Amino acid sequence: MRAMLCWTLGGILGVSLWLPSRLAEAADPEVSLSLEPIRYAFVNGDRDKFSAHHWMKDNYVGGVKEFSFDYALADGTQLSAESHALIDQNDLGADVSLKKDSLGFFNLGYSEFRKYYDKTGGVYYPFTTLRSNDTFKDLALDIGHLSLESGLTLEGWPDLTFEYEREFKDGAKSRLSWVPTKEGTTTRNIGPSWQDLDEVVDSFGLKADHEIAGFTLKGEQRWEFVRTETFREEKFLATTGVAADTKIRRQDQAPQATLMTTTLGGERSFFADKIFTSMGYHFAHMDNREFETIVESNAAGTVTNFSNPKQIRNARADNDYDTHTWVGNFMINPWNWLSLGTKLKAEAIHRESDSSYPADASPNSTGGSTPNGAIDSLVASLNKNKAVRWGEGVSLRFFGIPRTALYTDLELEQSRVILAEDRKDLVTIPNVNEDFSRYTVTNVRRGTWTLGGHVAPGSFLDLTTQVRRRVNNNDYDDQRETVASGTALSAFVDMQNIHTDEFTTRATLRPSRWFRPSFRYQFRNDKYATRTEAQDTVKTGMLSNIYTFDVTAQPLRDLTTTASFSRQTAVTTTPAGSASSANVPGFRANVNTWLFSTDYSPRANVSITNALLYSRARNFNDFTASGMPFGTSFDRLDVTTGLKWALTEDTSVGTEYAFYSYLPNSLTEVGDYHAHVIWLELSKQF
Repeated sequence: MRAMLCWTLGGILGVSLWLPSRLAEAADPEVSLSLEPIRYAFVNGDRDKFSAHHWMKDNYVGGVKEFSFDYALADGTQLSAESHALIDQNDLGADVSLKKDSLGFFNLGYSEFRKYYDKTGGVYYPFTTLRSNDTFKDLALDIGHLSLESGLTLEGWPDLTFEYEREFKDGAKSRLSWVPTKEGTTTRNIGPSWQDLDEVVDSFGLKADHEIAGFTLKGEQRWEFVRTETFREEKFLATTGVAADTKIRRQDQAPQATLMTTTLGGERSFFADKIFTSMGYHFAHMDNREFETIVESNAAGTVTNFSNPKQIRNARADNDYDTHTWVGNFMINPWNWLSLGTKLKAEAIHRESDSSYPADASPNSTGGSTPNGAIDSLVASLNKNKAVRWGEGVSLRFFGIPRTALYTDLELEQSRVILAEDRKDLVTIPNVNEDFSRYTVTNVRRGTWTLGGHVAPGSFLDLTTQVRRRVNNNDYDDQRETVASGTALSAFVDMQNIHTDEFTTRATLRPSRWFRPSFRYQFRNDKYATRTEAQDTVKTGMLSNIYTFDVTAQPLRDLTTTASFSRQTAVTTTPAGSASSANVPGFRANVNTWLFSTDYSPRANVSITNALLYSRARNFNDFTASGMPFGTSFDRLDVTTGLKWALTEDTSVGTEYAFYSYLPNSLTEVGDYHAHVIWLELSKQF
């Protein structure tokens, strides 16, 4: 991927070779350089968790924080470029822009950064030997983006643009699908897992934009190619047994996709912009295929069938997907105090897919038996899916009351989804539990209603309030369904409804210029109702409240302070909370966060900044009795202070110090740290 950066830097170099011959024509060129020769992080404790929290590596990092130049030539050509390179952290970027009015433009950009991940899994406090575990692998993912855009903007001609983009991810990341860990006779899913990821997405696009007889017409054609290779490892841990009893599952996947989209649209305003209308059409075609192999072995590397085996060899799935979407919008502003808008949407979807899932399941028993290399199960599936959706929307904006703005939005959607699924085990002696067939018609009704307003009765008060209601009802009608002779495999959900209520409000007081307090409240209530075959409806829910207090004060002309306190409370409840036995309480997630910052300029060329963040969570003891490894409990403190000194009008030096601390409750999480970070920055403008 470094080649992409070389292309971008090569573009900057090419411009720099062409530039000297044109400098004589330049008017007041601007060049600035900001260096970060030193950034050093001294970490005492869990270095990986520190990097995951703050997206920075420990020890030394240095480089160019920002380099930019901007030229405006006499013939109207504008050239600008900027770049940065913190090489030790793989934080790189460069952008070049060249444009001239009534002719065209050229933009080239590249960026890459590294994201870090925690290596630890979960914690189950009653364990002793396997209470907590981590992976042996360093986890970090390099994420990058290369873009090239070039276009013509000739007067009287359509605006034409060509685009190319490449996005990539390369590295390893942690997964939250924690694996079973057994100590004695107790098993808990707390073992960590990781996945190697190599993904490249290339996309090409052609766009045209032109105005004819007052209509603005737009069109875009895009092609996208996705290639991904992943390798995942899950190690099942236990304190008893020998190496032959330790299960390690390795999974190889190689999904690929080709996507082609066509977008056409037009819009126009009438009667001095009092009426606006637009229409659009979007077509998408996607071919997707995926390969998968799963191998389970013991710690010695011998392929072994454990209980409930997963020995999958060269499984494959193919999908063919088409969608047609039509949208229309109409907006009218009959008076300055009233605005009314409507929109319509129609969508037709067709998908066909097939898959084969060959497995070596023999001898299909517990213990350390070796598979015989023969495919004992070959499950083949064929699916056909059709869907039709309609959507309607209306919005109203009212400004007829002084110092008040009111609005309401209503969006509705109706869908009819048809799914035909046929699955069969094709081996000589098939597993009848894998044979299944169904034809399901699903009717979906969705709606969102929003009502809100903004009121400023005086210069001392500003109030914003909004309520929102979301409804998502799914009714599944299995018109044809085989009765599974053993385990139920599919078509077992009859209904699922999700209803969400939201309320937000914010009040800001301005009693004086130097003092401004505000309060914000956010409420959300999600209710889930699910019914499966021959079962009662199961109801679960999540309730969340966020209270935020902010105060901005400027007691002195050169001193500005900001303080904030936020409390978030959340609880998830399930029917298990009222069970007569094995009662599982609702899961609570309450976090308190304090923020404080100051900005002080004792002299015109000196500024001092300070910031403090403190978060505290105590969400552990809800599950002490049931012995489940959920919940969290921690104290987090971030303190930073910085000084910037302008030596001259175009030269400055800055330094910054930060202290980061993370102290989790050892009964819920491992990995505490204290970190000291120092920065030095030098800036110069030419």
